[in-house]
Amino acid sequence: MTEQTIVIIGSGIAGLSAAEAARKTNPDIRIIILSENPHLPYHRPRLPGVIMDPESVEKIRLHDEAWYENLDLDLRRGVSVKGVRADDHAVDLADGTSLSYDKLILATGSRSFMPPMKGNDLEGVFTLWTLDDALAISNYIQGARTAIVIGGGLLGLETAYALKQRGLETTILERGSALLARQLDERSSAMFQEQVERVGVQVLKNAATEEILGHPETGRVRAVRLEDGRELAADLIIVSTGVRARLEVMDGVDVAIDRCFVVNNKMETTIPDVYAAGDCALMEGIWYGLWPVSMREGKIAGTNAAGGDETCHIPTPPYLVNTMETRIASAGDIAPKDPQVSSQIHFDETQLTYDRRNFLGDKLVGYILLGDTTPFSMLSRELQQA
Repeated sequence: MTEQTIVIIGSGIAGLSAAEAARKTNPDIRIIILSENPHLPYHRPRLPGVIMDPESVEKIRLHDEAWYENLDLDLRRGVSVKGVRADDHAVDLADGTSLSYDKLILATGSRSFMPPMKGNDLEGVFTLWTLDDALAISNYIQGARTAIVIGGGLLGLETAYALKQRGLETTILERGSALLARQLDERSSAMFQEQVERVGVQVLKNAATEEILGHPETGRVRAVRLEDGRELAADLIIVSTGVRARLEVMDGVDVAIDRCFVVNNKMETTIPDVYAAGDCALMEGIWYGLWPVSMREGKIAGTNAAGGDETCHIPTPPYLVNTMETRIASAGDIAPKDPQVSSQIHFDETQLTYDRRNFLGDKLVGYILLGDTTPFSMLSRELQQA
């Protein structure tokens, strides 16, 4: 019998979950993981911790080399994919070679979005999406005193906290009118901002960046100019304004795309024998960009590529945040407009704790926990049963 081969493009959590599930489903199938990253795959959400402590690199690795050997996974690091020839069931690599596949799993993930603003290429301007990014930022900090983080989302907040812990005077520029507007309601967002400022990080809301300014002599960043004309000095700038799915490996292939590769609940794309999972996949019109979701999608893609038959169901995932010396858990309808939804709200302005539970009749439809997240597990189960 001819040996079957699964090729997985990408070594993030979706790709590794796919590989592990494929191996469990078929102990004999050949599994090749193509990773452009030279490092062993790592826990991406922990990258801000590397900024705080560059010696923590080994702690964020997902697995050691023995794990790949024990599962007989052919992990190829530092490999760049040029493109896919779907009709030929082949993956072309940048070095001129190609690989044949029986099943292909696209786990290409996403990349940081850098807005096309003037000055975004100056020395001292970074995004944080890879381990090399984190190490470069950590190294650059040694010559900096002030930092600005453009973007007040989850990654921007964690990065700002890391910079503050390294001793930099740090400011977050949030384009919107509230921090974590998708995870918090108006009152809890204001309380969270107070906590951010308690740990020494400044926040400017409704702050749209127009241009990044540099020193003419050195080419290094020196300030940010806002659309309202204000200039804010900075020795280091982190741009954290969202991500974009990486789709370029399928350039020229007639595959359905809606900002991501469109997949069904078996994680199949519109191309036979090609699956997608994680940040690069849009399943039945929904995209989360969350680690546990990528893990689940990868597992289903790997199982089915190896001959299984599973469907992917994603319960309403919670947002879990642990930064700025506080915790947040929220899920479901957090700030309902339906007058039939009632809310139970308890908060403590001194301790900066907030507990909101929203009910439709006697059914929980959403919750927000700030500061004290002890009820999270109970509320999560109750929400899934509703």
